[in-house]
Amino acid sequence: MAGLTFGTSTSITITAGSLSSAANRSSAAVTTTAATNNITSILLTVNILTTSTAPSGNKQVIVYGYKSEDGTNYQGNSGTTDNVDGTDKALTAIGSPTALSLIGTIPLNQGGVAVTARGVFDVVTAFGTIPKKWGIVLYNDAGTALGATVTATYTEIYYA
Repeated sequence: MAGLTFGTSTSITITAGSLSSAANRSSAAVTTTAATNNITSILLTVNILTTSTAPSGNKQVIVYGYKSEDGTNYQGNSGTTDNVDGTDKALTAIGSPTALSLIGTIPLNQGGVAVTARGVFDVVTAFGTIPKKWGIVLYNDAGTALGATVTATYTEIYYA
Protein backbone atom coordinates (compact mmCIF):
# COMPACT_ATOMS: atom_id res chain seq x y z
CA MET A 1 0.00 0.00 0.00
CA ALA A 2 1.27 3.47 -0.89
CA GLY A 3 1.81 6.05 1.80
CA LEU A 4 0.11 9.21 2.86
CA THR A 5 0.62 11.98 0.31
CA PHE A 6 0.23 15.73 0.66
CA GLY A 7 -1.07 17.53 -2.39
CA THR A 8 0.02 20.98 -3.50
CA SER A 9 -0.89 23.99 -1.36
CA THR A 10 -3.46 25.83 -3.46
CA SER A 11 -4.77 29.39 -3.05
CA ILE A 12 -8.43 30.04 -2.33
CA THR A 13 -9.92 33.15 -3.93
CA ILE A 14 -11.18 35.48 -1.20
CA THR A 15 -10.93 39.26 -1.28
CA ALA A 16 -11.01 39.96 2.46
CA GLY A 17 -8.14 42.44 2.81
CA SER A 18 -9.19 45.47 4.92
CA LEU A 19 -12.45 43.69 5.84
CA SER A 20 -14.43 46.01 8.12
CA SER A 21 -15.33 45.06 11.66
CA ALA A 22 -18.57 43.02 11.86
CA ALA A 23 -18.39 42.33 8.11
CA ASN A 24 -18.11 38.96 6.42
CA ARG A 25 -16.86 37.64 3.12
CA SER A 26 -17.24 34.31 1.32
CA SER A 27 -14.59 32.71 -0.85
CA ALA A 28 -14.98 31.27 -4.30
CA ALA A 29 -15.84 27.57 -4.10
CA VAL A 30 -13.11 24.95 -4.19
CA THR A 31 -13.71 21.79 -6.23
CA THR A 32 -12.39 18.72 -4.45
CA THR A 33 -9.96 16.89 -6.73
CA ALA A 34 -11.81 14.01 -8.34
CA ALA A 35 -8.58 12.36 -9.50
CA THR A 36 -7.49 11.62 -5.92
CA ASN A 37 -10.36 9.48 -4.70
CA ASN A 38 -8.52 8.45 -1.55
CA ILE A 39 -8.63 11.87 0.14
CA THR A 40 -8.58 11.54 3.92
CA SER A 41 -8.35 15.17 4.93
CA ILE A 42 -8.09 18.74 3.69
CA LEU A 43 -5.93 21.22 5.59
CA LEU A 44 -6.95 24.88 5.42
CA THR A 45 -4.66 27.77 6.34
CA VAL A 46 -5.98 31.31 6.79
CA ASN A 47 -3.54 34.21 7.21
CA ILE A 48 -4.81 37.51 8.61
CA LEU A 49 -2.65 40.63 8.56
CA THR A 50 -3.71 42.89 11.41
CA THR A 51 -3.19 46.63 11.67
CA SER A 52 -1.55 48.81 14.31
CA THR A 53 -5.01 49.48 15.74
CA ALA A 54 -5.60 47.17 18.71
CA PRO A 55 -8.55 44.79 18.35
CA SER A 56 -11.37 45.18 20.86
CA GLY A 57 -14.38 43.18 21.95
CA ASN A 58 -14.05 39.53 20.94
CA LYS A 59 -10.66 40.02 19.18
CA GLN A 60 -11.07 37.24 16.64
CA VAL A 61 -11.86 36.25 13.09
CA ILE A 62 -14.37 33.42 12.87
CA VAL A 63 -13.86 30.97 10.01
CA TYR A 64 -17.01 29.26 8.73
CA GLY A 65 -17.35 26.79 5.89
CA TYR A 66 -19.99 26.08 3.30
CA LYS A 67 -20.36 22.96 1.19
CA SER A 68 -22.29 21.50 -1.71
CA GLU A 69 -23.25 17.91 -2.40
CA ASP A 70 -24.15 18.54 -6.04
CA GLY A 71 -21.65 21.29 -6.84
CA THR A 72 -24.39 23.86 -7.48
CA ASN A 73 -26.55 24.33 -4.39
CA TYR A 74 -24.70 25.46 -1.28
CA GLN A 75 -25.43 24.95 2.39
CA GLY A 76 -26.90 28.12 3.82
CA ASN A 77 -27.91 29.79 0.55
CA SER A 78 -31.19 31.36 1.60
CA GLY A 79 -30.73 34.51 -0.48
CA THR A 80 -30.98 36.76 2.58
CA THR A 81 -28.80 35.24 5.30
CA ASP A 82 -25.83 32.96 4.81
CA ASN A 83 -26.28 33.84 1.13
CA VAL A 84 -23.31 31.88 -0.22
CA ASP A 85 -23.35 30.95 -3.87
CA GLY A 86 -19.81 29.71 -4.51
CA THR A 87 -18.40 33.13 -5.41
CA ASP A 88 -15.97 35.52 -3.73
CA LYS A 89 -18.29 38.21 -2.37
CA ALA A 90 -19.43 40.20 0.63
CA LEU A 91 -22.34 38.54 2.42
CA THR A 92 -25.30 40.58 3.58
CA ALA A 93 -25.65 38.68 6.87
CA ILE A 94 -24.73 35.51 8.70
CA GLY A 95 -27.80 34.01 10.32
CA SER A 96 -28.13 33.46 14.03
CA PRO A 97 -28.15 30.53 14.24
CA THR A 98 -26.26 30.00 11.01
CA ALA A 99 -26.50 27.11 8.56
CA LEU A 100 -22.75 27.45 7.91
CA SER A 101 -20.28 25.02 9.52
CA LEU A 102 -17.93 26.43 12.14
CA ILE A 103 -14.36 25.64 11.09
CA GLY A 104 -12.58 27.59 13.83
CA THR A 105 -11.41 30.95 15.12
CA ILE A 106 -8.23 32.96 14.76
CA PRO A 107 -7.51 34.90 17.96
CA LEU A 108 -6.16 38.42 17.51
CA ASN A 109 -4.54 39.14 20.88
CA GLN A 110 -1.53 41.06 19.58
CA GLY A 111 -2.62 44.50 20.79
CA GLY A 112 -1.75 47.52 18.64
CA VAL A 113 0.92 45.74 16.58
CA ALA A 114 0.56 44.73 12.93
CA VAL A 115 1.26 40.99 12.69
CA THR A 116 0.12 38.04 10.58
CA ALA A 117 -2.17 35.80 12.62
CA ARG A 118 -2.57 32.29 11.23
CA GLY A 119 -5.05 29.49 11.71
CA VAL A 120 -4.64 25.94 10.37
CA PHE A 121 -7.79 23.82 10.33
CA ASP A 122 -9.02 20.37 9.23
CA VAL A 123 -11.92 20.97 6.84
CA VAL A 124 -13.11 17.35 6.88
CA THR A 125 -13.42 17.37 10.66
CA ALA A 126 -15.47 20.57 10.50
CA PHE A 127 -17.77 19.29 7.74
CA GLY A 128 -17.91 15.65 8.81
CA THR A 129 -17.40 14.62 5.19
CA ILE A 130 -15.49 15.46 2.01
CA PRO A 131 -17.81 17.65 -0.07
CA LYS A 132 -17.82 17.93 -3.86
CA LYS A 133 -17.41 21.71 -3.55
CA TRP A 134 -16.73 23.85 -0.51
CA GLY A 135 -15.57 27.29 0.54
CA ILE A 136 -15.00 29.51 3.53
CA VAL A 137 -16.64 32.55 5.07
CA LEU A 138 -14.63 34.93 7.24
CA TYR A 139 -16.42 37.01 9.87
CA ASN A 140 -14.39 39.89 11.29
CA ASP A 141 -15.23 39.91 15.01
CA ALA A 142 -12.11 41.93 15.93
CA GLY A 143 -13.63 45.35 16.63
CA THR A 144 -11.42 46.94 13.95
CA ALA A 145 -10.75 46.50 10.24
CA LEU A 146 -8.33 43.78 9.14
CA GLY A 147 -5.06 44.59 7.41
CA ALA A 148 -4.64 44.77 3.66
CA THR A 149 -3.53 41.15 3.23
CA VAL A 150 -5.82 38.20 3.98
CA THR A 151 -5.06 34.89 2.28
CA ALA A 152 -6.26 31.30 2.41
CA THR A 153 -4.79 28.07 1.05
CA TYR A 154 -5.71 24.40 1.22
CA THR A 155 -3.90 21.09 0.84
CA GLU A 156 -5.60 17.76 0.13
CA ILE A 157 -4.14 14.78 1.98
CA TYR A 158 -4.67 11.36 0.42
CA TYR A 159 -3.36 7.83 0.01
CA ALA A 160 -1.62 7.44 -3.33
